[in-house]
Amino acid sequence: MSKPSSVVVLAFVALGCSSADEPTPYVGFGAGVPLMVTNGSCVGGACGALRILAFPSVQPNTPGGLWSLDLGAMTTRQACLRIPASANFYVIGQSMDGSADTTVITWTSASPIALSAQSPSATRFTSSPSTAEFVPDQAAGWQVTLPAGTSAAQGTACTP
Repeated sequence: MSKPSSVVVLAFVALGCSSADEPTPYVGFGAGVPLMVTNGSCVGGACGALRILAFPSVQPNTPGGLWSLDLGAMTTRQACLRIPASANFYVIGQSMDGSADTTVITWTSASPIALSAQSPSATRFTSSPSTAEFVPDQAAGWQVTLPAGTSAAQGTACTP
């Protein structure tokens, strides 16, 4: 029986940060795709806090739960968020000889993604998608109601 060549010791997501001063994105040019989220938890003018997560279609088998992208938090009735143009997930391990063994999994907005919403204080380890998958680059913008919505619909591009 042979020993595995590497052991996974840590996994994390590396995402670029965006600024409110960035120009309006152009789909296909790497700036990301806008997503208008309606907060389905609003009752009588009061809205619950939601953290919006996106789940790439490419999911590595890791003990830390599903890989998700943090699109942002909201406490208002609507928020315009940005689905990034790409993201990397790193599985960092160590080979039996002690050398680093890193696997990089890349997702781009030309590939499917699904969404969900959760409390900002909830752990992401147990989170999972609640909508059907869609391909962000197939529209200039998207809209969805969370946490109740089950699919994102093509919409006009909002400005994050």
